[in-house]
Amino acid sequence: MGTGVYPPAKRHTFQMIRVLTVATFLACLAVVAPGAPAVAKAKGDTLERVVIVMRHGIKRPNSDPPLPQRLTDQAWPVWRVPPAALTPHGEQAIARIADFDRLTYAGLLGPGCPVAGTVRIVADTDQRTIRTAEVYANTAFNGCDVPVAHAGEGQTDARFSPFNADVASPPLDGAAVREEALTSGDMAAIDTAHHADYALLSEVLQMNSSLGCRTDQVCSLNDMPSGLDVSGRDPKVSGALKIASSLSQILMLEYANGFPMSDVGWGRVSKRQITAASALHAEEFRLIARPKAVATYAAAGLLSEVRSALFDPAASRYTLLVGHDGNLAYIAGALGLHWQARGFAADDPPPGGALIFELWRDGAGREFVRVRFRSSSLEGMRYLTPLSERASKRIPILSCGKQSECGAAQFRALMP
Repeated sequence: MGTGVYPPAKRHTFQMIRVLTVATFLACLAVVAPGAPAVAKAKGDTLERVVIVMRHGIKRPNSDPPLPQRLTDQAWPVWRVPPAALTPHGEQAIARIADFDRLTYAGLLGPGCPVAGTVRIVADTDQRTIRTAEVYANTAFNGCDVPVAHAGEGQTDARFSPFNADVASPPLDGAAVREEALTSGDMAAIDTAHHADYALLSEVLQMNSSLGCRTDQVCSLNDMPSGLDVSGRDPKVSGALKIASSLSQILMLEYANGFPMSDVGWGRVSKRQITAASALHAEEFRLIARPKAVATYAAAGLLSEVRSALFDPAASRYTLLVGHDGNLAYIAGALGLHWQARGFAADDPPPGGALIFELWRDGAGREFVRVRFRSSSLEGMRYLTPLSERASKRIPILSCGKQSECGAAQFRALMP
């Protein structure tokens, strides 16, 4: 399956499984079998609202070629969709997630099609976000008229793209970013900490035989000092960390999309190494997205949506917002949230991964908020296995005193 697209026979099998899933799904809503996903609640607690902020599914890397040609002379695996587009395999992985969420929140959603206005789905304007939302809607609410709202494909939605060229943003406090991000000293210290990671990825790229090695004597990522630029509207990393972060995502996408291992990193990387390398992607986000000087502004648009969806009396009871990995990192930085999905490093946002905000009411009428992180495992993405109960975990809210739940008034005060 080097193309990442299933042959007709397997597609037909998958469609039959989906039909059976839909046909039997309503029977599962009333009785949840042992081991099935469920939202744990204390006696007398009632789930009132759910808001999901989710990264799009498995996509093709954004560029063609995925990295500059001077870094490797090797031919990249062939994808059958345009750069940055959601793949057919990615669609199937999102369908697994949608099935899991529908069963998890069956008590809130009820059987059959939701009443108009009780479910709201909004996507950013890229093909990968719109299509992710469509697959989710068509799976979780199969046969129902649940529209996907977006600002228009290719347009800018400031809620999801706060630093787009046509979005006004406040001046960046570069000194505050550097002070919070570079707790270990400077970028040289970060490069030293990742020396072995850079060496491994350099071998995967075969940089010692690349054009850059022949012409510029850049034969390893360790020959490319990393930098943190805070002179613009948003921080950016450069050098070894930027390349390593991008490559870690490329390897993850190749593996998650089902490419043969001979095509994943040209056969020179293992699943364990892909998991370890994802720490480089999380490190980039720690530097450029999580500092408060960035996250407070960058997360404001989506957090305003979360607040309204949780607390506005007229809001839908179930809201899905489909964006990007950066959106999850911004929100995490603003609220002090941390997670770890299976097969990924801590705080790395996987394809289809989501922060889920739940509004509960206890027996005395008091409202409180719980936050969960939900994701398929890396293996689950590759083999399209149903999500298990471990896919959704409650996470502490550091801005609420590291508690696992937060009073509604206190949580509302954290939001823009």
